[in-house]
Amino acid sequence: MNLLRRINKCLDYWPNQLAIISFFILLIISIFLTYRIYNNEYANELIKVKEESFKLKNQLESTINYSSNVVKVISFIAEKNLEDQEFGAVAKSLIEKNRYIDAVQLVKGFKIVKTYPLNGNEKTIGYNLSTDSLHKKAAEDAITKNKIFFEGPLQLIQGGMGIVGREPIYKNGKFWGFSAVIIKTDTFLKAIHINDFGTTSNFEYQIVQKNGGLNGPKFFKNDADFNKGIIHKSFLPAGDWYLYVKLKEPKYLNRSIEFLIYGIVLSVIIALYLRKLAEDPLKLEILVDKKTADLEKLNLELENRANELTKVNKELEYFAYIISHDLQEPLRMITSFLTQLEKKYNDVIDEKGKKYIFFAVDGAKRMKNIILDILEFSRVGKYNDKKESIDLNKIIQEIEIFYKMENEKGKINYENLPTIHSFRSPIQQIFQNLISNAFKYAKENTTPIVNIKVVDETEKTITIAVEDNGIGIENEYLEKIFILFQRLHIREEDKGSGMGLAIVKKIVENLNGRIWVESEINIGSTFYFTLPKE
Repeated sequence: MNLLRRINKCLDYWPNQLAIISFFILLIISIFLTYRIYNNEYANELIKVKEESFKLKNQLESTINYSSNVVKVISFIAEKNLEDQEFGAVAKSLIEKNRYIDAVQLVKGFKIVKTYPLNGNEKTIGYNLSTDSLHKKAAEDAITKNKIFFEGPLQLIQGGMGIVGREPIYKNGKFWGFSAVIIKTDTFLKAIHINDFGTTSNFEYQIVQKNGGLNGPKFFKNDADFNKGIIHKSFLPAGDWYLYVKLKEPKYLNRSIEFLIYGIVLSVIIALYLRKLAEDPLKLEILVDKKTADLEKLNLELENRANELTKVNKELEYFAYIISHDLQEPLRMITSFLTQLEKKYNDVIDEKGKKYIFFAVDGAKRMKNIILDILEFSRVGKYNDKKESIDLNKIIQEIEIFYKMENEKGKINYENLPTIHSFRSPIQQIFQNLISNAFKYAKENTTPIVNIKVVDETEKTITIAVEDNGIGIENEYLEKIFILFQRLHIREEDKGSGMGLAIVKKIVENLNGRIWVESEINIGSTFYFTLPKE
């Protein structure tokens, strides 16, 4: 039962159904083509056998025609009553010209009266054909056909095997006898170019008498079965013979089986391939379902994370509000009370006390600036304005006017800056912070110079360099300067919270850009940053 359930389950699977149907369709096509190949190959090999049979038959008929010409000449001599004077000479000449004839005879009635050559054929002289029923019947058949008719293969009177062809002679309209030719078996085989076993590399042959068939006397010494295989049978009326020609090693069946095997293998391969093709969409569908479920799970997780981030952002906004409002109020009170204390008790407080009050007020102011910078840092990425086309040259002009008021000797060099599509306030803040740092960390007794230029531009981004001639940055601090509250130069006149570059880095990265710096001590620094054009 379990086996049947498994089989039914396999058959219910669509790719398996397709594979089975495809296999049987291809198998039927293969069987049909195999049948066609079988018939074609059989027909081609049969044609080869027929051609060989016709070729051999033509050779036999050619030999018989030579014999017919010989007996006609001998018959003519007898009809003219010249047999006593001319037989020997004419017979000699005929045998010399026809190498496939061994002897010539003249038969009066049914009795052999002359033979050439006589040497070796002496026993034939005086032999009466009527004493042997087979010889007599063959002679009578020649009279009936009134043309040359061969008897044999037979045991010759003079010894050996051969065939005898006889043609009747008539004098004055009355039967007189026969002219005959004797062809020994060896000579006959040479004439048709076949060995005495009746075989060649491709074919097997046999010649038998019509009456005796394959069970009677045979020309060739072979045991081939001419009742099966690819065989052609033809009739030779000159001796009432059947000529059999058989193909030795027919290949039509082997080729058909070979094609069928290839067809079955190919059918299996194609069926399996079609099964795979049908199975791939199902596997893909399962995979898509799995991936969809995974994505839904990830989306749910992302949604939860987003909700958490939204909650955290709200808390940060609230925290920023606290910093910007609640924490500044105590600082204002401290600053206010210390200032009032200094004014009211100015005459009482000594210089050291005044100095302490100054430090306290200055620290409060610095703390206020730090609080404002933290608030600014937290607001990076939250822009109320919309993207617009920004001419960077105009941005630098506005900044240049502001810093010229504070430092008349400072120089800002720029030209041919591009126009980009972005948010105005963060772009302005980037340049303002970098230029501010350049002026802030200038070398003493040296005019600060800032060079702004485009160093690289692609289809989608630009890279801008802000170069100064300031005090420079040591290599070990090139990455640290972008971290919150990192101030590497502690000079009394330098005021700042150490957050300017951290804010710049966050703005640039929020705009899908990046920023880095190259610097040499006492030579200056160059800040590079990339911005998208759109």
